Amino acid sequence: MQAVREDGASRIILAWVLVVISILVATGSIGLWVYSAFSTGTLASSQSSKKTVQVVPTPTQSQQASAITSKYMQAFLTHNYASMWTMLHPQMQAIWPNQAAFEAYWQRRFQDYTLQKFTLGTPNQLDYWVNPETMTRYDKVMQIPVSLTLVPKQESPPGFQPDQLFQHLPFVVQQATDGADKGKWLVLAGGPADVEAPIIPPLAAAQKTVQVPILMYHHVSPPVTQSALDVSLAVEPEIFKQQLAYLKKQGYHSITFNQLFSALYYDAPLPAKPIILSFDDGYDDAYNNVYPMLKEQGFSGMFYIITGKVGWKGQATWPQLREMMRNGMQMGSHTVDHSDMGQVLQISQEQAQKEFRVSQSTLQKNLGVPIQQFCYPAGEPFRSYSAILQQEALKLLAEDGYVGATLDPGGQTPAGTTQKSLAPFKLMRLRIDGRATLQEFTNSF
Repeated sequence: MQAVREDGASRIILAWVLVVISILVATGSIGLWVYSAFSTGTLASSQSSKKTVQVVPTPTQSQQASAITSKYMQAFLTHNYASMWTMLHPQMQAIWPNQAAFEAYWQRRFQDYTLQKFTLGTPNQLDYWVNPETMTRYDKVMQIPVSLTLVPKQESPPGFQPDQLFQHLPFVVQQATDGADKGKWLVLAGGPADVEAPIIPPLAAAQKTVQVPILMYHHVSPPVTQSALDVSLAVEPEIFKQQLAYLKKQGYHSITFNQLFSALYYDAPLPAKPIILSFDDGYDDAYNNVYPMLKEQGFSGMFYIITGKVGWKGQATWPQLREMMRNGMQMGSHTVDHSDMGQVLQISQEQAQKEFRVSQSTLQKNLGVPIQQFCYPAGEPFRSYSAILQQEALKLLAEDGYVGATLDPGGQTPAGTTQKSLAPFKLMRLRIDGRATLQEFTNSF
């Protein structure tokens, strides 16, 4: 009898234990479901907030944008520059002294080539576009890729393949929403028929000089260490901000390298006080510090990238570089791994060519634009190597399709602001020292 009572009590206890376990399991399941639902919702919300909404243009918009593009390019092929002028956005016209200067420029720029035909790609609507020459933003624009077929009247410069250079270049138009041009589509960027299209050196050497300071920076951040070298290479962000404010107050206008070469080769006009701000090595402070301050003051900048280090700790990433480009910044090659090109040339011309070509092709692949500008790491071979090695470097750069390269003042290389059409691969720069006061900065050019 006692055994029966004990067995009954055990069963009651076991039943209660099972009830408690069931409650705990049910509660846990509900908690997991709530957590899962909340987490999934949060993740979806986060992903949704980062997703870029693609705006598909209407058939009418695509047709109208393609029509103005075709009309502009047809006028270009037939050298009807007066007609091209009438299709430009008024702010694009304002860049030129007058219509005559615009027409003379285009006559000179392609005088060595026969323009055969053009083809249009699929129109794409962009939420905005930034003109790198003025840093002006234009909202709600249409972009049409345009390819141009052209052939040289004589043998073209070594390394240049025009049919490859002039492929899928962005032609940008905007529909006016007010004023006398309301409803009209106006040209903002002319694709192959634009100052920012690839530069082809003239077959007959141009002889011209222009005064354009090219400022040379490395870090815009506190110095990595307090060594003399690190301090000299790092301009404090607050000092850089003061320098930009000074340039703005004094009426300086940043220009692109295409504008510089258009002035040297085709006699294009430049602003009254042109300047180029260049930044070596592609550090992440270029994105975090330099880029926002340049945008704030309406300046563009040239960033020379070490392609083998993109994305490393302390270096900018490809998405950051693409964002900078979309907002008016320029990119140039600074070799694959920041090699001393004088030393490389002494060892192997093949290895030197690899540094030039691979860095160029990597930038083109990841940024989607022709890369025609180069910067010598530490200025070599022009600071301390022989004239023979220097000539080898110039020859290789030309063969690779580069059109310009900047020096690093020091050693055999003086600082300066005089840029020469006969020395496109020896563009002068002014090194900005991180220890310089604002007064010393203002006195440097």
